[in-house]
Amino acid sequence: MSTPDPPQKESFGQFVNRLTVLAALGSVIVLFLEPSPELSHLAQTVLRYAVTLWLGIVGVPHIARVAWKHRKRMGPWLIQLRQRIRDREWRLGPSSADTLESKLPSAGGVESMPSIPERGELNHRPVVITSEQRVQSGPYALFPPNPRPHSSSTLSAEQASELIFNTVQLAGLKMEEPPEILSIDAGPTLQTISFRLPARLQLSDLVKKRDDLANHIGHDRSFAVTSSPFSSAAAFILPHTERAFVYMSDMAQDLKVFAQTAELPMVFGKDMEGKPILVDLAKLPHLLVAGATGSGKSVFINGLLTSLASTRSPEQVQFLLIDPKMVEFTMYTGLPHLISPPVTDPKRAALTLKKLVVEMEKRYKRFAEVGVRNLLQYNRNHPQDQMPYIVTVIDEYADLMVIARADVEETVQRLTQMGRAAGLHLILGTQRPSVDVVTGVIKSNLPSRVAFHLLSVYDFKTVMDTGGPHLLGGGDGICMLNGGGQKRFQSAAISADDDETTRYIEELKRYWRNEMRLRKVDPETEGNEDSSLLSEIADKEDNQPMGGEDETVGPSPLIMAHLGEWTDVEEEEVPPINESVYDQVIRLAREHNGVSGRLLQHALNVDYVTAATYVEQLSKEGKVAAEYDPETGLKPWLVDTKESDEELLLRMQRMICEMGSARSAELQQGLGIRKEKVLQLMSQLVKSNFLFSPVSPKAGYTIAWSNEQIEQFLKDNC
Repeated sequence: MSTPDPPQKESFGQFVNRLTVLAALGSVIVLFLEPSPELSHLAQTVLRYAVTLWLGIVGVPHIARVAWKHRKRMGPWLIQLRQRIRDREWRLGPSSADTLESKLPSAGGVESMPSIPERGELNHRPVVITSEQRVQSGPYALFPPNPRPHSSSTLSAEQASELIFNTVQLAGLKMEEPPEILSIDAGPTLQTISFRLPARLQLSDLVKKRDDLANHIGHDRSFAVTSSPFSSAAAFILPHTERAFVYMSDMAQDLKVFAQTAELPMVFGKDMEGKPILVDLAKLPHLLVAGATGSGKSVFINGLLTSLASTRSPEQVQFLLIDPKMVEFTMYTGLPHLISPPVTDPKRAALTLKKLVVEMEKRYKRFAEVGVRNLLQYNRNHPQDQMPYIVTVIDEYADLMVIARADVEETVQRLTQMGRAAGLHLILGTQRPSVDVVTGVIKSNLPSRVAFHLLSVYDFKTVMDTGGPHLLGGGDGICMLNGGGQKRFQSAAISADDDETTRYIEELKRYWRNEMRLRKVDPETEGNEDSSLLSEIADKEDNQPMGGEDETVGPSPLIMAHLGEWTDVEEEEVPPINESVYDQVIRLAREHNGVSGRLLQHALNVDYVTAATYVEQLSKEGKVAAEYDPETGLKPWLVDTKESDEELLLRMQRMICEMGSARSAELQQGLGIRKEKVLQLMSQLVKSNFLFSPVSPKAGYTIAWSNEQIEQFLKDNC
């Protein structure tokens, strides 16, 4: 007969648990019966001590044991909690623009891009922002509010772990349990999920299976597998099913602080982690923006313009807008920052760019007179004689290249090479970044570029020189600043509603008109404006009624002092041809075997517009080639010759035998005839068995004669 087991001894924790529960229950009953005040106070004291004793001896140790037992399962949950706390601090804490200075990216990459540092990161001198400074005022208060600043489709750590586990298994790779989620960095467009790689699974295995993973995860577009900053980890980049909007109003405070040190502050947008990207155009110093229709290119350019117009007055920066499509910049008509109304005629735009070169040369002469090197130094030394920055924006650069390629390319090249110190900056936008539009000469002077969704991979390589990820459109882009590395971002918009954007531009015009009225000087100094035809253009713009108000505030006379010699680009005629000067131009072209505007400027001491006029006249008369030679920078001289075809053919044979090659460019330059004539003569030499025809489009003509035949020919024709 078996003896019964002795009763298990009650532990101290069980004793405290039973005692505190009975005490708490009794106290609650007493309070429920509503006794006298003395008894109620005693019951409350007992209840408080009972709860405290239970938590200290029973509750907290029990929770600790459970947490240690399920530590692997609770890890992702704690990471998610930490991420939410960090995001909350980012949104509710001080403005992310906590530093006074930001640096442009170095050539080594974009890590030092002028993005805003995280909380607690040391970076020069911190700016203490008071509550009064935090209040939005002036142009910053005009930005429309963002209806959807955060995406609602961000995955939790548990969801991400399960998604990665199922996807990897479906792709045929081994993963025994859901991976440990290390971080989830969610931006407005993308979310980057970093997870620990299990044993026997390498990053290279995931990269090879990228297409299968994208198919099973349900994101065939813009899904990527990449490395993670954590050790033995990988990262999946997933697009949000519902993107967050990036509005200018989200970064108004950041822009306000950044504008304290930047010369030409601009808002690009937010990066993949949701951090603002702010850039100083004066340090870029020019920008190429490429994107197909619907990619967000025009919205991005509008954001750049409004960034400058919101932070800088018309005395500080002036805009020259060129809009061949006639629809993108019309809403800016009447903005006091504009030098003239938006230029829509491509032929007139070429003349406008030439005027910009003339203004650049005048500024450099002024700098030399006063002994300064750039516009910033000049304005510091001459506070009463300030010169404004001039930002030229071309919405469709390809259209200008089609209509006036020679003039536009040479002018843009000069501006990008020399405009920075004079305070002249270019923003070139194009939908068709082909190699004949974005030439090597232009790209070499535009190290800062932005690419949105393009129609082909070749267009993207033309802009960025390398491949890149699949962009989603709608402002999803890649930026490369000052030749650094590529950085993906979501561009900022004024508003997703076009009507709301137009209303903002109108309010911005009204704001600056009021400011100009308040700053307007006494009528005695305004007499200088009347002598300037540019002033008349500005007055016509300002006299246009807007919103039922008749406002007649024009640009400051200080601006007119420097830009007053600009004449109306719509009314100026081409300088007349002086026969004596033209004869000197022809002589110089013959001596140098070519001609360019810069050569004539230095040799004849004429302005840029006059020099370009003579070069264009030589092209029309067929004395020089229509295109510039990329090696010499000149338009090759085409000699008017009376030689017969037989004489030219004999001279060509002699040149080929002496050079030992048959390159058409060298023959064209040596003979001084058109390229079509060179090819015609070379075809005759093929028929006479002197040359072999090209075997492929890339290959050239080759000599068919032997060395003995060549030597005998040179002896006979010495």
